Amino acid sequence: MGIISSVGCIIHCLLMPVLLSSAASFTAHEEYRWLDFLFLAIAAIAVWFSARKTNSLLVRIILILAWAVFAGSIIWEESIPFASVLMYLGSVLLIVGHVLNLRYVHQCNDHSHSHSH
Repeated sequence: MGIISSVGCIIHCLLMPVLLSSAASFTAHEEYRWLDFLFLAIAAIAVWFSARKTNSLLVRIILILAWAVFAGSIIWEESIPFASVLMYLGSVLLIVGHVLNLRYVHQCNDHSHSHSH
């Protein structure tokens, strides 16, 4: 869920500027601002569950930091000139955190299965 929402967010973030600049009907970004908050909420849920379940402190830190960067970039989008860069950074870090979490869980499961045989 976390990886899918993060990838969806990156796609949204990459396509939205193109859509806004190329189509007259998409010139009002405020109409689509709810998508930013939707991705933020989905990411928060995914981070919450992943951070709660992982035993890796590094994964927890990456996920929470990534979400905070992502959230800050959305909340202060109009105030921070480089907010779009932070949005991409937060999205990429969310993907990295979730992939590391999946790898960590997979490694832990492999080790527990090998000890039981």
